Amino acid sequence: MDQFFPAIFISIVVAFILIKNIKRITEGMDKDALNPYEKYAKFSAHIQEYIRDIKKDINKTDESIYILVDGKDLEDTQEKLSDFIRKLVFFETSMAKNRSKQDIESELAKTLINLDAFVRENIKDGELIANKMKEDLQTRFQELTA
Repeated sequence: MDQFFPAIFISIVVAFILIKNIKRITEGMDKDALNPYEKYAKFSAHIQEYIRDIKKDINKTDESIYILVDGKDLEDTQEKLSDFIRKLVFFETSMAKNRSKQDIESELAKTLINLDAFVRENIKDGELIANKMKEDLQTRFQELTA
């Protein structure tokens, strides 16, 4: 009988902790279940902002961050950047919700890989800029998924 009350007390404490943790986990799942594609749309919008910044700044002044590699055509470059934006807008539409998370993540990854290659090939100091862009986008995606 002496051991009965401590065992009950410990069981109640463990049950309380389990209930709290389950509640915390399921609340997170509920938020994701309500709109699991919202994070992809927000991430896509952030990538688009990055691309728009490149388009606005590319070869505008000598102090521009984004300077074309010699021999690259400005209009062609801006058209390719616009193509990236058009691809990314898809992730903000309701049509994206008809696709699986794996498909969306795969398409986003392909777009990011192509953008990375584009920056490295077409912009002076492209490797440095692409690495900075990757770090920033990775941080942003982690913020959205946390």
